Amino acid sequence: MRKLLFFVLSLLVIGCEKTPENEINQKLSFGIPEAYMVANESRAFVVVFDNSITDQSVTWSVEPENGGIITEDPTFNNVGIYKAPADNGVYKVYATLVSDPNQKACVKITVSDTAIDDELLFSNENIGGVQNGPTNPTVFTTDKERLITYIHDYHYFNGGALPGTISLKHSDGTIYGPWQTWGIVGQGGVTNAYWVFHPLTKIKPGSYTVIDSDPSTWSHNSGSNYCGFTHIRAMKIN
Repeated sequence: MRKLLFFVLSLLVIGCEKTPENEINQKLSFGIPEAYMVANESRAFVVVFDNSITDQSVTWSVEPENGGIITEDPTFNNVGIYKAPADNGVYKVYATLVSDPNQKACVKITVSDTAIDDELLFSNENIGGVQNGPTNPTVFTTDKERLITYIHDYHYFNGGALPGTISLKHSDGTIYGPWQTWGIVGQGGVTNAYWVFHPLTKIKPGSYTVIDSDPSTWSHNSGSNYCGFTHIRAMKIN
């Protein structure tokens, strides 16, 4: 477990190889420089664009060429679905702007056949009927430093809204994120009901408020104490 933990945490400081600023101006990104995936796993990666970019068409590629498969989501042209290869290793996924090939997003992905040993940190979800617009903040507490491996917010009645961002705000004002999420189909075939992200971000002990970019479509009910539905998994650091 300790070896795996060191392995995962090391991803947070490696990043993609630096390219001279005059070659890549970083006007688009995936929101994270690294990711950890299990062999043969599929995951969506969302491109975040600078406001100056009006044509958001991109091409997708993987290095090396046998390092898995990246395809564009047929619904959204800024979401790539990456399927990791069966072989362990380190691979890179790129999204290159069609109108200016010097503009690229890059994420370094370490693939392993050993799953992350995480656990449920917080969830206030339940099977009751939901409505939009929580009236109370979604707050959780951790007494240890954690590595957040997974987070989703529930937006069942989203009215066609595209997935937005999630961030965590510590009681001292420190903010982790915002992270651009992608959508997963929910009960009854509702598109983008779950807004999902794998942060792989360390957070310190303390009390946190979950910040959702679209609280008007965030699901809640009396069973969650009128707080927005959130589900978080994490690894213990110490």
